Order: sequence, then C-alpha cells, then structure tokens
Amino acid sequence: MIKKTALFFLFLVLSSCGYQSLVKESGNEIFFNEISYSGDNNLNFIIKSKINLKERLSSDYKISIRTSSNISALNKKSSGEIESKDIYLSSDIEIFKAKKSIYTKDFKAKKVVKIGDSLSDNLNTIESAKNNLVSEIANKIKLDIQFFSIRNK
Repeated sequence: MIKKTALFFLFLVLSSCGYQSLVKESGNEIFFNEISYSGDNNLNFIIKSKINLKERLSSDYKISIRTSSNISALNKKSSGEIESKDIYLSSDIEIFKAKKSIYTKDFKAKKVVKIGDSLSDNLNTIESAKNNLVSEIANKIKLDIQFFSIRNK
C-alpha cells in the first residue's frame, strides 16, 4: 500500500512539471500595422499564403519581406546541353517599430535539379523544386516571426 501511495504521489509531482509549448498558435500572435512584399511576385504569393500575417492598425510593428530567385546552369555536356540547374531562392524580413529597424533575418534555400530530354518535364521539375523551396522558406519565416513575438512580449 505504501508503494502504491508513493508511486501515485510521484506521478502527481512529475506530471505537473510546468511544461508549456514555446510556440502557441493563439496566444503569441503578432499583428503588423503594415505588411509589404517586394521582389519575385510568384514567391511572394506563396509566402503570403503560407505565413498568413495579420494586420491591425493599432500595432506598432511594420514588416517588409523581400524575395528573389535565380536559376542558373550548373553543368553542361560537351555538346553544350545543360545537364543540371541550380535553383537559388532568397528572402529576407525586416521588422520596424516606430520607423526604426529592430529585426532583420535572411533565409536562403538552394537545390540542384537534373535536366532531362523533355522540356515539359524539366519545367515541371523546376517549378516543383521552386515550390518546395519557397514552402521551406515560408515555414522558417513563420517560425521566426512567432519566436520574435515571444521575445518581444
């Protein structure tokens, strides 16, 4: 009986350790007075839909998100045909408070895509790789903004 009581007491003590998730969806939301996007419109559209920033006129914060993409030939055959392409995406965020920059961060993603004989397959492969990379960057931006809101509360 004493073992059962001790075990029950130990369970109660350990189960209420005070653990709390760092990133909560509802409690640590940050609002922005102004949200601006510049650069590659296609990338901005995907990022905008993934991170879902909220605007509120009473907020002190403004955010600027800049994106760029570059696709370049990486390897060529001796005949001059391209064997692989390098896809490079970049995005940076800058958060302002009272017209003063208080936080900046760069996000980069890169992928090498092999090029085949079919033009339509190549275009699909490149677009798919770009979408995956921009989703990766958008998830990183979303987490970073959530951590920013936690640090500044």
